[in-house]
Amino acid sequence: MMDWKSLGDEAIDLLRRYLMVDTTNPPGNETDGARFLAGVLEADGITCEAADSAPGRGNLVARLRGDGSLPGIVLHHHIDVVYADRRYWTVDPFGGVIQDGYLYGRGALDMKSTGILQLAAVLALTRARVPLKRDLIFLATADEEAGSRFGAQWVADERREWIAGAEYSLSELGFIATRPGTTAPLGTIVISEKTGLPLRLTARSAPGHGSMPWPDTAPHRLIRALGRLLAADRPPRILPETQEYFARLASVLPGDQGKGLDSLERSLQDPAFRARFFGSPHHAAMVRTTFAVTMLKGSEKRNVIPPEAVAEIDCRMLAGEGPEEITDWVRRAVADDQVEVEITSPPKQPNLSPPDTELYKHLADALRGRAPGVVVVPEILVGFTDNWVFRNCGLHGYGFGPFVLDEVEIRRIHGNDERLSLENIVAGARAYTEMLLAVAGA
Repeated sequence: MMDWKSLGDEAIDLLRRYLMVDTTNPPGNETDGARFLAGVLEADGITCEAADSAPGRGNLVARLRGDGSLPGIVLHHHIDVVYADRRYWTVDPFGGVIQDGYLYGRGALDMKSTGILQLAAVLALTRARVPLKRDLIFLATADEEAGSRFGAQWVADERREWIAGAEYSLSELGFIATRPGTTAPLGTIVISEKTGLPLRLTARSAPGHGSMPWPDTAPHRLIRALGRLLAADRPPRILPETQEYFARLASVLPGDQGKGLDSLERSLQDPAFRARFFGSPHHAAMVRTTFAVTMLKGSEKRNVIPPEAVAEIDCRMLAGEGPEEITDWVRRAVADDQVEVEITSPPKQPNLSPPDTELYKHLADALRGRAPGVVVVPEILVGFTDNWVFRNCGLHGYGFGPFVLDEVEIRRIHGNDERLSLENIVAGARAYTEMLLAVAGA
């Protein structure tokens, strides 16, 4: 028997205390978060192991043993959070403030809350002495917000035994989205994410005095090259999973708002539809590799024309596209042999998990139980998560969260006054526990 009220109340208290541990990355200080989690686990007699990948960069694992009849599940979250500018928050982002039915704090959505749901489920299953057919591996890692080098990637390289015997990993960022006017909420389960291809464009020319410019200075050459790149029309690619996402989205949109979404390849041939569709940055990013100019560097002084000008490009690749093909396309778009195009760190190949596994079906059932009538859909995330690392380790990785969120709450992720309703925490703890009972209970 589970005391769901007590579990929900405990989850609120645990998340409140966890949010008060400042693990802003950089510098991370995830070791403080790992100590907090270890204290909770050990108080219930659950053995855990913690290790620092670098000073202050803590990672932690605990394993509930099953009978070995089925492979295990990694319950993963990252301990680090992004920076919170206190000037723009109405509460202390690390104060654990509860106000008007919400718990505020950096990490309330991304993603300490998911970690606490996983922790609450592990505690509940342990206390109830539930026999398991799968190992449940509670894993907390550092550094997801800055590339995973000291967290998930370090586990994959240096502590692979922590995830040995697992078939699945569960992490962020799926949820149930509610929008005004829709006929039903949309529940997403993340099956893949676009991966970064960091590009650098470097233009070179002779230096000179700022009072006597000429057309082909390095900055001028770079600006024109960037203009050609941003004006270039890279063809969209509609992956089958993306088409399914939009078809199901169309089914919940009112009136004719979903018209054409059920057949994107054909609809995008229509100029009016194409303009409307690409008017949404999120929709546009779901169907093609994107290029965002994020950093520019030229001279150190206003009156000096530099010999070199540099642009950093945040490129995000779709599954099925390769780094070399993309960089070749960029060189053709730039069309200037005096502008060098280079990849600045080892590229990551996109990967994808199928939406027809046993775990995926249980995740969909959990979302339907959380919000009756919800339309469940696989999603390819336009951002990046640690599940990319776990898929490369041979696991099927999914982003899952039993939270019901409207657009205002979703925009608080990485924003000001990030928060989660107490109702979401209480109901989420139960939903996560029941999901694990269904998929791992013997």
